[in-house]
Amino acid sequence: MFQASFLTDCPPDSIEWCPVRPDIFACGTYFYNPENTTRQGSIYLFQYNSSSKTIEVNQQQSTEGILDLKWIQCSPEHTFLSTVSALGQLSLYSSNDLTKPIICEDVTNDQTIALAHSWLHLTNHYVIVSDQQGYLSVCELDNTNGLRFSQSWSAHEYECWTCAWDKHDPNVVYSGADDTLLKIWDIRDCKQATHVNRKHTMGICSIVVDETNPYELLTGSFDEYLRQWDKRQMTNPVKDIKLGGGVWKIRPHPLNHDLLLCACMQNGFVIVDLKLLKILCHYTQHGSLAYGCDWQANDSINQLSELMDDCMAVETSTIDTGKILSESLIASCSFYDKTVHVWSQ
Repeated sequence: MFQASFLTDCPPDSIEWCPVRPDIFACGTYFYNPENTTRQGSIYLFQYNSSSKTIEVNQQQSTEGILDLKWIQCSPEHTFLSTVSALGQLSLYSSNDLTKPIICEDVTNDQTIALAHSWLHLTNHYVIVSDQQGYLSVCELDNTNGLRFSQSWSAHEYECWTCAWDKHDPNVVYSGADDTLLKIWDIRDCKQATHVNRKHTMGICSIVVDETNPYELLTGSFDEYLRQWDKRQMTNPVKDIKLGGGVWKIRPHPLNHDLLLCACMQNGFVIVDLKLLKILCHYTQHGSLAYGCDWQANDSINQLSELMDDCMAVETSTIDTGKILSESLIASCSFYDKTVHVWSQ
């Protein structure tokens, strides 16, 4: 159900709700001008007003074009917004001030476009960045909020669209690229991948490592399939489902990781029940390529307590899933029509 919309200055490609302010979400935009070969964009901090059902600009900052953004919590008191840009830079911003980054460092060779990044879940001190030339780079955030370049290697022959740390082993990272290959790396020795998966028929654009299950891995591909893998046996996917568009982004629900919000490029946004392998919702009110999406980061502890009470009263899994979806807000964005939406099932 549509709630609100906003028109951005440049095409938006990434979006994420703030983990400590449930009414705030960030959005990154990117535009390439072929006439003068320049790239530009901006970062928005939006505030969603649930009473008036409006999206209001809290802050906006012009940049060289944002390809990916993440909220990170370095400590209970410090929440930062992290971005990678078309100039191959990683920047870290205070949520209170986007005008001047705390960090702005080159993280790719020769200002190659940085496409994606992932912070190490265990400490948030390490970040891996993937780029347009197929490289992966690892950097370390020190105690003075300085970024130290650690290592870089050629991981793929073509654009490396996505990368992710293993949430259960800090030495393992995953990468997916336009060469259709899913690779697993041990950062202690990056001369060659520890495993190469060749089961995707087109480029890989999203990777999600489950936070609770140490063996589960999800991938999304331009071949339109969402796939679930068991890391112990990667010969064939455990499950797969065709979503009718390139699966650019996968977002597990914070309370139920079987509920997956997916941006499907040419086919809008869908909510998938991975356990049932079923599409529960198909949102088609965007008019262009579906790229960025995220669940609102609500008060998970209170929500979980309420859901447990409901399950005690009525012993059905549908009540659990139905209640989660009915109380979940989603922010999404589509590229060429420059629109941001807030909606619910």
